[in-house]
Amino acid sequence: MVEQQDDLQSLGGNFRAEDLSRAELEELTVLSERESEVLRALESPGQRLLIGPRGSGKSTYLKLAYYQALDESRVLPVYVNYSKSITLEPTFRTSANALPLFRQWLLAQIVYGAAQTLLELGLEPPERFAVQVGQARELVSAIERRRVEQAPETTMDVTGVLDLLEVCVRHGGRRRAVLLLDDAAHAFAPEQQREFFEVFGALRSRWVSAKAAVYPGVTSYTPRFHVGHDAQLIDVWLRPDQPAYLEMLREIAAKRLDRDDYARLERREGLLEYLALASFGIPRTFIVMLAKIVEENDATKLQASVLLADEAIVEASESALKVFTSLQAKLPRYRNFVEVGRELVDAILGAIREYNDGRMISGQSGRVSTILVQEPFPPEVHRIVGLLEYAGVVRLQPGTVSNGPRTYRVLVPHYALLISRTALGLGRNPSVGAAVTALNGRESRVRLRRQLPSLLGADYVSRCRLDLGACAVCGAQRENAEARFCANCGSRLEQVSVFEELLDASVEELPISSALLARIREHSDISKIKHILLDEERQALLKIPYIGQVRAVRIRGLAEEFVYE
Repeated sequence: MVEQQDDLQSLGGNFRAEDLSRAELEELTVLSERESEVLRALESPGQRLLIGPRGSGKSTYLKLAYYQALDESRVLPVYVNYSKSITLEPTFRTSANALPLFRQWLLAQIVYGAAQTLLELGLEPPERFAVQVGQARELVSAIERRRVEQAPETTMDVTGVLDLLEVCVRHGGRRRAVLLLDDAAHAFAPEQQREFFEVFGALRSRWVSAKAAVYPGVTSYTPRFHVGHDAQLIDVWLRPDQPAYLEMLREIAAKRLDRDDYARLERREGLLEYLALASFGIPRTFIVMLAKIVEENDATKLQASVLLADEAIVEASESALKVFTSLQAKLPRYRNFVEVGRELVDAILGAIREYNDGRMISGQSGRVSTILVQEPFPPEVHRIVGLLEYAGVVRLQPGTVSNGPRTYRVLVPHYALLISRTALGLGRNPSVGAAVTALNGRESRVRLRRQLPSLLGADYVSRCRLDLGACAVCGAQRENAEARFCANCGSRLEQVSVFEELLDASVEELPISSALLARIREHSDISKIKHILLDEERQALLKIPYIGQVRAVRIRGLAEEFVYE
């Protein structure tokens, strides 16, 4: 039983690379040639942006690049995780000095990160650098605890930080420094994101280059920062149709599972391939599904049956949709875009199901798992698709497809949704082999085409309006996000903190099963996200029946992701 618990810990307790030790990360990570190329790009000169949905491996790449560079003699790596940026958001609602403080926080994190790198190398910081490190540590602590009035005064700027990094490079006997900035542009408010990219664009010299992890759909770049020109974009989202994809995920399963559990999955022909395809190129989703099957197999002795795999796939599809709908709380101004996005997902799945069902009835071979949507794609739809890509619900293929005078964009819905919504035209209980063939063996001549109005209705653009909040007195919508007084009645407009609203959100917003939610409600007083985060030792969770250390760690991790990612 100890071996099983350890195995579950590697599977279910820690999904995120930032929660793993160096030994765990290096032992559990699988690198193909493509992944090795990404790591080389992270250590090279020049600015880079890693882009991909949640769970696609951005943090894994950054942490691995950090550890690899530590062992080499050329590059001084500095790893910084900006996931706590959301804790600064309330300051933007109350302090006129918020933006300069935020810039100081960004730079102080880099100084402190450089000091940590020197310690990893067994080096004491240079004397002139040590004073700055102490100030940086105090500054970060004061700002994150929202004790702004206690923050030490500092004149730290980009030029000064670049000079300090040059000192560190020389002190460490390296040629140059690489900044690896994790969770760099997700939870930030738009004004924070723009300020980050102002700093990011300036963090370059003959001694220093910066790399950062960003998300599709939710990242706001400054007008002076041009992706492709100021920083090369690297898409890390794996494609299930890549030749090495299935073998790579099979290796991940072999590393994450103990020998007996892996053998059980292998004995059921096609089951690992089924789960790998259903994960839609997102390794974290694959690992979560493996954890579900191992746990349930241990409890029910169903020997990794197709039933358990189907249950895991349904949970994965529901989880992806929950991550998407949670954007209504994280990005309240895009609340209407998220609503239209849910309609788009349902319409795409419905169209694919109708098309595939028709082919099954007529006895035709070949199934579709993609949809061609006719251009033009208005900006509103690009924003919706970006938000869907952030959650990994839908993927927009690069480029266009031509058919005479018409051009189309190719949208691919999450494979777990295709399976759970029976959209592949295989009936309600398809075999594993049939599902794998439908997802993996598509015919290029079989195509489904639609126009946006047929999917969303003629008024979809007018429904994609920003929600800037209404006046509590007269109900009039505010005219812009920065407005402090109602343009209609003159009343002071309430300034809402997204961070505080996320903490106050219901636990039902977390992507966990309805059965587990019911158990939490019945056997504890946990009702809000903040109740989980305040219980640092997870004592309240551990008192709930059938929730042990592994599940408690996982639930707390999901709560942290909800707020900080």
